Amino acid sequence: MRQFMLCAFLAAALPVLGSAAATPAPAPTMVAYVGQMSGSVMVQLAGSEIWSMVKLGEALPGGAKVKTVAGASVTVAFSDGSKVRIGPKATFTLEQADNSKVAMFMGLGKIEAWVKKFSGRAFQVRTPAATAAVRGTMFVMDVISPSMVTLDCFEGSLAVTDNFGNAAAVGGGQRLEASAGSGASAPAPVPPTAKAPVEPKVTVAPPPPP
Repeated sequence: MRQFMLCAFLAAALPVLGSAAATPAPAPTMVAYVGQMSGSVMVQLAGSEIWSMVKLGEALPGGAKVKTVAGASVTVAFSDGSKVRIGPKATFTLEQADNSKVAMFMGLGKIEAWVKKFSGRAFQVRTPAATAAVRGTMFVMDVISPSMVTLDCFEGSLAVTDNFGNAAAVGGGQRLEASAGSGASAPAPVPPTAKAPVEPKVTVAPPPPP
């Protein structure tokens, strides 16, 4: 009798245990950090007026501003495998970096981006002339001046909106130019002189989540 009751208890418990085991694990916390750098790169954290030298492996919280001098560059790596390389004479702000959204503002200079596709996570790049929403792609964005930007998409696609609310889909192999004063042009083929960037290798491990 006791054996029968024990078997019945185990049989009733097994579906519950199986259901618990099937529950998906929560997504790892998104972390942005300095994955690679060369030359003089400065960072200013949100709420501070102090600029300091960037350190390899340093975590970059939301609101962090980064600027580079001539000949310098820095790769901002994300724990999901995405990377953004910021070129010389650039100003960049990491506005948000969490499990729901990565948002950044490029005020001046060039960025090269390799964005991993993850369901439910938005990736957005703002400039003075246009905003690009990204879902798994490789692209180069050059903010030539506070009023002019070019965007070359090499893989995947981007949804670009100019300052006048005009939206355009930019696919692989296409270029879009946007002006703060007159809006965006229609996408056209990427010029033959524009080459796809080589993805940087990040060997430093990401810091633990805050």
